[in-house]
Amino acid sequence: MAPHSYDVVIIGGGNGGIAAAAQLRRRGAKDVALVDPAATHVYKPLQNYVGTGLAAASSLSRPQARLIPKGVAWHRSAAARIDGAERRVELEDGTALFGADIVLACGAVTDWNAVPGAEEALTSGTAVTTFEDDRLAATRDAIRSLTSGRAVFTLHEQPASGRETALKPLFLACDHWRRRGVLGSIEVELLHDGERLHPVDEIAVAIRRHLDAYGIVLRLGTRVREVEGPSITVDGPDGSRVVRTDLLHLLPPYAAPELVRASHLDGRDTGGFAAVDPVTLQHPRHPRVWCIGDAADLGDARTGGALRHQVQTVIENIQRQRTGRSLTEYDGYTVAPIATSRRSLVFGEYLSRSHEVTRSIPLLDNLRSRPWWYVLDRHVLPQLYWHGILKGRI
Repeated sequence: MAPHSYDVVIIGGGNGGIAAAAQLRRRGAKDVALVDPAATHVYKPLQNYVGTGLAAASSLSRPQARLIPKGVAWHRSAAARIDGAERRVELEDGTALFGADIVLACGAVTDWNAVPGAEEALTSGTAVTTFEDDRLAATRDAIRSLTSGRAVFTLHEQPASGRETALKPLFLACDHWRRRGVLGSIEVELLHDGERLHPVDEIAVAIRRHLDAYGIVLRLGTRVREVEGPSITVDGPDGSRVVRTDLLHLLPPYAAPELVRASHLDGRDTGGFAAVDPVTLQHPRHPRVWCIGDAADLGDARTGGALRHQVQTVIENIQRQRTGRSLTEYDGYTVAPIATSRRSLVFGEYLSRSHEVTRSIPLLDNLRSRPWWYVLDRHVLPQLYWHGILKGRI
């Protein structure tokens, strides 16, 4: 089958893919294709609020067809293989596409099999998560019904999509229990498999402040090895132990999409994720292939805020490369919005490569939990997402 030829082919119809397509169209690109089979588009940052009862499930998603930018060719099939040298994309429905440039924005996938028993526990309700939209009602109900016992929340190192956001359900649950007067009857633990709470010291201090305020026990270097009903096997600095839980909230294990390996776009040390120049966002072997978002091996920068900067960098660099100009650089910006209560939030911005704190609004301290940061994250950013970012305006 002769391939359909496009100026740019974008793999993935999430945050990065839609925003990239919209920005390309606004810059005058006439032939843009977007590859994604999903019928529904989910604004993932709201999942933590829906799963803790602070947002309606109806606000979480919209039909994908309403979000595809005008003039973009939507191929409603999954990509099966990408030939980076030929810039050819083969779809599962047999269609072949050719792009002068290819933008890989297909995200990561959850891999519950990495924790034996986790999938079964989620299905039975003995474990919950705010990171999958079909588990949110169960998570909300579990938090509301708990009045005593042990609540365990997990956090893990990369790869993790929006790693810091796993602290949102922890703090929002504790705030709920405190307002109901039952927090003192609940032993709350945070298990983190890393040796440090956060790579940025200032953000780690801010997080620790709220852990202490709620009486949350932090266990570093500790992970859940297996889930069996209401009990978990935990590996930590002092060996293994079995812990019985009354509420278990899991941050999913993440893995690279099979597409990356099948297309030989990964690298020797990328764990199956796409190899990428972290400055230009080009693939090191295929300079007309650009990699952004969770599927790319960019280290810590797996957040929506980071993705917005990555999209802007890639769109600018596609045009610069075609006109022979020097490429612009992605500085590693990312953001850690952590709701510490139902009315307050820490909006920690930092550069993921240097681990330096940065501020979009210089006069406001984004490491102190404040109501205006909560309003920004809970109410303003969702509207900017639907009406600005996905329209290519921001």
